[in-house]
Amino acid sequence: MQVQSEIIRLTDSGYVLQIALEEHTLWAYLAISGPDLDAVADIVPAEQFEAGGDVHVMAIAQAQDAAEQVQDVLFNMNPNDTVVFLCADAASLQAVLIEFGQTGEHTD
Repeated sequence: MQVQSEIIRLTDSGYVLQIALEEHTLWAYLAISGPDLDAVADIVPAEQFEAGGDVHVMAIAQAQDAAEQVQDVLFNMNPNDTVVFLCADAASLQAVLIEFGQTGEHTD
């Protein structure tokens, strides 16, 4: 599975990535948060929900879980889908970024 990503925005809660998966475009929101579905509405803007596509939510409890969970969710995503990674701590968030080939540095 060929995945390329770009950090397109830093937010108060984390990062927004645009992901090219084969010929499809996907969106990922990464935030340090407990596994709280209500938090998703604060992380993802309303227009993203209205843009079409499904919204997937993944809780990353430990950094070592990131690789498997990222691969699992990417396998199940369709064009224009969005995934929200609710990371338990900074190490978990960094591990998700690394899975997408990012270092956490935004080059805007």
